Amino acid sequence: MTILITTPNGSVGRHLTDALRHRPDVRYLVRSEAGVKALGTVRGEVVRGDAADAADVRAAVAGVDRLYLAHPFAEDQIAAETTVGLAALEAGARRIVKLGARPFTGDGIAPDPVTGAHDTITARLRGAGVPELTVLQPDRFLQNFLPAAASIARGTLADPAGPGARGYVDVRDIAAVAVAELLAERPVGGEIALSGPEVLTLPQLADRFAAGLGRPVRYVDVPLDDAWRAELAARGAGPLVVDGLHGLYANYRREGVAGLGDGVSRVLGRRPRSAAEFAADVLGSAVSGS
Repeated sequence: MTILITTPNGSVGRHLTDALRHRPDVRYLVRSEAGVKALGTVRGEVVRGDAADAADVRAAVAGVDRLYLAHPFAEDQIAAETTVGLAALEAGARRIVKLGARPFTGDGIAPDPVTGAHDTITARLRGAGVPELTVLQPDRFLQNFLPAAASIARGTLADPAGPGARGYVDVRDIAAVAVAELLAERPVGGEIALSGPEVLTLPQLADRFAAGLGRPVRYVDVPLDDAWRAELAARGAGPLVVDGLHGLYANYRREGVAGLGDGVSRVLGRRPRSAAEFAADVLGSAVSGS
C-alpha cells in the first residue's frame, strides 16, 4: 500500500504528517524546497512538484493506492485537485479522502466560491467512479483563529461571521478522521460531517476562549464592508480570495444555527475536542508565544 498526502504542511495536512511520518508507505507531495524543510523528517518519500502540473502529478501518483486530497482556496484549486484525483484514479488508486466543507442549509443561502469549489471537485470525482470516496465536511476550523491570537490575548475576538451559532471543530480531529479513513481496511466512506461537541455563538466561543486562557475575552462583530475587504487586501489576499471569503462569511451570517456533525464519534468512537480544550492547549500556547 502507498498513500499520497497532498498539502502535507496545510492546516489539516500537518497533523496528518505528524500522525504518518513514521510510516515508510506514505508519500508527500510538496511544492517547494521551503515546503520540504517545513515537512521535517519522514520515513516515507517526499516528492517535489506542483499539483497543477500534469507531469509532476503523474510522477507523484505512480503506484499510489490511497490519496488524501486537499488544496487551499485559490484560483487553481479546482484544476489542481481534479488533476491529482483523476490522475491517481488512472494510476490505480482505489481510495480518495477529500477535504471538503460543510454545506450550508436554510433559506437565503447563496452560492459561494469556497463551498462551490469543493462541490465541483467532489462531483468530478464521483463522476469518474472513485471506488472508495470519503468527503470530509468540517465546520469552521478553530485553528483559523490562531492568527488573531495576539488580539485574543488582549481581550478581543473580532470576527465577521455574525450572530449565528456553529459547531467549531479542532483540525486535529479532522486529521484523525482522515488518517482513520486512509488506513482502515473498510472505511466509513461517503460524506462525513465534522464538528465540535456543541453549537456556539461567537460570544459563547469568546467565553470558551476566556475560560481556557484564564483572562477576559469579548466578541466584536466585524462588518463585511469595504474596510474589511481593504484589510484583507492589505494582508496580501487577491480579489478572488477576498470575494470568496465574503461569500462564505455572508452565508455564515445568513444560516443562523448550524447543526452538529457526528463524524468524529462515528469514525473514531470518541467525543470531539471542545473549544475550551482547544483554547487551553493550542490557543494558550500561541498566546504564550505571541
